[in-house]
Amino acid sequence: MPEIRSTTTVDAPPETVFDFIDHWPNAMRYLKRMVRWEPVDPDRTGVGGVFHVGVQAGPTRLNGRLEVTQHERPSKIAFHSLDGPRVDGSWTLTPSGDGTLVVLASYYEPPGGLVGRVVASFIKQNAQKDLDSSLRELKRLIEAET
Repeated sequence: MPEIRSTTTVDAPPETVFDFIDHWPNAMRYLKRMVRWEPVDPDRTGVGGVFHVGVQAGPTRLNGRLEVTQHERPSKIAFHSLDGPRVDGSWTLTPSGDGTLVVLASYYEPPGGLVGRVVASFIKQNAQKDLDSSLRELKRLIEAET
């Protein structure tokens, strides 16, 4: 599976960054092209929690469900897809001076067939800059709120 990875340093402690990422309604505020991110069960968002997600990839909307596989405050959240496009990813948060080094890594496998080829082309052209843009927005939002 191809990997994309982006990093930034946020001027806030790891606990603040973790809590912002972990508060699921924030996802659509900073994740570029994300059009849906909501829990199947709002009372279960840690390990084993499942989220309905939707991403607009050019003219195609990709829908699926992600399951949280790691939830270790304040250092890591990891997830994998249950259906829809195959995705494994993680947020890793590490103290860095007075702030937090944030790494968002995503491994993906586009769907097959004609739609898959279109989506794969779109991902290849846009994924890295979208991830970088998402982390810039995450940084901006957290630093503006702290």
